[in-house]
Amino acid sequence: MKPVYFISDVHLGAPSLSTDFEVKRKNELLKFFDKVANDSSRMIIVGDLFDFWFEYRSVIPKDYFWIYSKLKDLTDGGIPVDYVAGNHDFFLGEFFSKSVGLTVHPDGFSEELNGKKFLIVHGDGQALKDSGYRMLKRILRNGVVNSVIRWIHPDIGFRFAKAFSRKSREYTSNKDFGEVDGMTLFAERNIKDGYDYVVMGHNHVPRLEHLGKGVYVNLGDWLKHFTYGIFDGNQMQLVEWEFEK
Repeated sequence: MKPVYFISDVHLGAPSLSTDFEVKRKNELLKFFDKVANDSSRMIIVGDLFDFWFEYRSVIPKDYFWIYSKLKDLTDGGIPVDYVAGNHDFFLGEFFSKSVGLTVHPDGFSEELNGKKFLIVHGDGQALKDSGYRMLKRILRNGVVNSVIRWIHPDIGFRFAKAFSRKSREYTSNKDFGEVDGMTLFAERNIKDGYDYVVMGHNHVPRLEHLGKGVYVNLGDWLKHFTYGIFDGNQMQLVEWEFEK
C-alpha cells in the first residue's frame, strides 16, 4: 500500500508569528500537500490546521484560499483527506465536506489500516485537570450557540475567534496539568482495549512511544517542530519536514 500521511497543529494564522514566517509556513505546507499527492494514498489532518476555524453559512476566512484549493486538488485527484476537529476548530460546517471533499470527524474516529487498528483523536480534554475546558468545549460545539454567533457580522465573529484562540493557547501553555500525563493514560487504556496505534496532536510535543502491545503517536506541530506521521502499512514513523526557519 502507498503510505498514509498524518499532520496536526499547523495553526495557520497564529497572530504571534511574523508575517514572513507565516508566509514561509504556508508555502512549506503547500509543498507538503504536493508530496502527499505524489507519495501517499491518504492524508489525515488531526485538528487545528488553522489557528481558528469558524464558518458562516456563506462566509469563510479568505486568507486560506490557496490551502482550500490545494486540499480540493487532493480530493479531486483521488487522495482521501480526513479532518479531525481540534480545540481551535470552533465550528466546522459543511464547507470542508461539501465544497472541498474532506471527511470531517467532529470527535475523532477509529479505523483499521492494513490490518492495524487505529484510534485517531485530537487529544484535547484528555488532561486529568482539564474539566473546565471540557465544559467549554461542550458550549462551543453547541448548535444553538453557533447559530447565535452566526448572527454576528463575520468581521466581528472572526475577531472574537482569533482572541479566543490566543487565550486558549495561553491557557494551555500556562496551566499546571499535574505530573500525570492524561494523554498517555488515554493512549494506554485504548491500547489495552485492542488498538495498535493511538494517534493524537494537541500538545505540540512530537512523540512515538511503545506502550504494551501498541504505539502512542503524538504528531507534534508546525509552529516549532514541523513533524508529521507516515504509516507505510507495517509501522508508523515520525518525520521532520525540512523547513529552514
